Amino acid sequence: MRKQKNSSKKRQKGMGTQGKKTDKNEQILGVTLFGTHKSEVLRKLGLQRKEMLHIATVNAEFVMEARRNIRFAKVLSNCYTTADSWGVVWGVRIIDGVMVERVSGVEIVELILQRANQKGEKVFLLGAKAGVAEKAAFEMAKKYPEVKYGWYEGAKTVTVEKSEEASMTIAKINGFEPDYLLVAYGSPWQDIWIEDNRPYLRVRVAVGVGGTLDEWAGTAARCPAWLDRMGGKWVWRLLHEPWRWKRVIKVFQFGFLVLYHKLID
Repeated sequence: MRKQKNSSKKRQKGMGTQGKKTDKNEQILGVTLFGTHKSEVLRKLGLQRKEMLHIATVNAEFVMEARRNIRFAKVLSNCYTTADSWGVVWGVRIIDGVMVERVSGVEIVELILQRANQKGEKVFLLGAKAGVAEKAAFEMAKKYPEVKYGWYEGAKTVTVEKSEEASMTIAKINGFEPDYLLVAYGSPWQDIWIEDNRPYLRVRVAVGVGGTLDEWAGTAARCPAWLDRMGGKWVWRLLHEPWRWKRVIKVFQFGFLVLYHKLID
């Protein structure tokens, strides 16, 4: 009976009339995923007009951080969240027997740049280390030349950002009048910053992009697609950035927690 029930659940979740995929909210250890199908995420990007859409790409680290950080958990509840990592995709499947589509931060940036290139829209890059955003914009322009780019380093230390720093950053963003804002302040601060400044930002879509700008700029090695598809991006990160070992521990903690919840279900 349980197998039949789960099978029925799989057929019903995420499917609309005539087999069309539609977004159905899914939970992963207390964090809600709102964007569970890539086609719907793309549709959201295209339709957003009235108020800012804040997209947060959730990986295992996000889930574990949200479990201990109430402020970050609240931020994620206000965002349009997607499954950034295979760990999150598998976690939902193991616990609930439901398959959601992975929509990573790298993919969302590509979707944004493709759309902006077609429409001649504006993209603003915020954060990362000195010179990285500018170099990333230069590299993006080679592939997407019709996009209009703006960039700014932002606060020196976003965790203790001064009010005048925030005002300067917002003035630069709004002065450029971008359609899309890509923030590389690192997790969880990039998404907290976007949400804290939501009332002042005049952009259609804002996304926390982590190390994506570093990858575009060539200051961080990009994980091979084949390894990423196998779920081995964390191994690549650890080999190339060994100082991230504490963050990798969260991936294992997440895995153990998923199995524990499956066993007690």
